[in-house]
This record gives sequence, C-alpha cells and structure tokens, in this order.
Amino acid sequence: MPSVAIIHETMAGTARAMASVSAMPGYGFVTVGYPHVPLAVWTPEEIKQVAGEVAAAVVAHLVTPPA
Repeated sequence: MPSVAIIHETMAGTARAMASVSAMPGYGFVTVGYPHVPLAVWTPEEIKQVAGEVAAAVVAHLVTPPA
C-alpha cells in the first residue's frame, strides 16, 4: 500500500539514517518545518495549516515511482 511519512524537519537526518539501516536508503518523506514545533502537539487550526502545506508533496510522493 503506498504511503508517505510526514516528519518535522529536525528529524530528517534521523529518518534518513533509519531508512538506510532498514535497507531503504531512497525512502522519501515529507517534512514540516517551523513555526510548527517538532512535538506535534498542535491545535486543530495548526493541523489544518500543516495539512494544507504538505498536501501537494504527499500526493507527489504517492504518485511518483521511487528512483
């Protein structure tokens, strides 16, 4: 089933390392940056904002074959 991880930009290095040790070095993910805090304790309004910010990137990851 196609999927995409959405992570905070501060965790991008860790996500790449986990993908590498999981034998999936090219696994893609979408990042969320500041002003959204990395703890993901967001208000409903912030969740809507984040969803709007990442929607296009999520769709692109889901419809583009991996390299």
